[in-house]
Amino acid sequence: LIDFIYYAQLQSHTARMLDAMQAALDTFHAHKQVFVDLKIRKHFNIPKFHLLQHYVDGIRRLGSADGYNTESPERLHIDFAKKAYRAGNHRDYTEQMAPWLQRQEAIALRSAYLQWFLVVRLPPTKLPTTAYKIAKFPAIENVTVAYLQTAHGAQNIIPALANFLKLHFKSSPAPGIYDRFDIFTQISLLLPRNRYLSDQPRASRIRAIPSIPAKNRSAAKRGSTNDATLTLRFPAVFDTALVIEDPSHYVPSSGMTGLHPAQIRVIFKLPPQFGTYSHPLAYIEWFTPLNKPDPVSGMFTTHRSTRNHIRNSAVISVEHIVRACHLMAKCGNTIEEMDFI
Repeated sequence: LIDFIYYAQLQSHTARMLDAMQAALDTFHAHKQVFVDLKIRKHFNIPKFHLLQHYVDGIRRLGSADGYNTESPERLHIDFAKKAYRAGNHRDYTEQMAPWLQRQEAIALRSAYLQWFLVVRLPPTKLPTTAYKIAKFPAIENVTVAYLQTAHGAQNIIPALANFLKLHFKSSPAPGIYDRFDIFTQISLLLPRNRYLSDQPRASRIRAIPSIPAKNRSAAKRGSTNDATLTLRFPAVFDTALVIEDPSHYVPSSGMTGLHPAQIRVIFKLPPQFGTYSHPLAYIEWFTPLNKPDPVSGMFTTHRSTRNHIRNSAVISVEHIVRACHLMAKCGNTIEEMDFI
């Protein structure tokens, strides 16, 4: 059903997409009996499941659903009934509501025409895959290596930064445990528009935020502000992303080729004693390459990449981060299995 939902929300469809959409629904119906056999559900006689059978035929006849849901006509009750009724003096309201609605439609049509006529038409531009937005000033300044290792889990940031400096700054001094760093908590990647989803560019946020104390706000609500042991903490967030491993061999139109999943642990500025770099840097921990999709789920599988039982890490430029990559645990037969899909 996840594949069906993703196909259904597209703004436009091809015949191939509709066939895949129908195949996803057929697969669900072919395997749904297992939920009944395991007594998870008694039946699937649900109106919304029946409605799914008409999606493909409806799209072929009437066009794309374009994000349609049943809340849309419910919302129109406010515009076409409540607002129209309130616009009159509540006497002979039917005769007053009809011309009011006609005038609102005329205004909407005219406004749409003027918006189309007055828009400035610019030549199409291609948004680069390296476009991003980041705060003008770092969120936390002058932090120690020990803090990065403890709060961010960046255990190998010194050797990873040393490898980066050898590649880009031949005569740079070697980093050490006494160096200080200015770090950011997030970066927004500007993604090119997808004609199947929207005409506007989209943003993908990548966060690298350590666990932060809640400052007794939860304890205060319980009337226990004097008890320091009740201080809660906001959980750490270290997002995963698709990263270009070798920029010289990466082609943006080649799909997943050349992209590897990685967890973003630290986003920081290169300290000035090492040189000047035009982009912020990121300390990442690699996952294994994406090879073949899982035959059951159709998703790629990966797990932590290690060297000598130590997580494989690197320091890269943030311009090599392509987009966010959401991972979910792949359940196995034992607790020790920690693959992701």
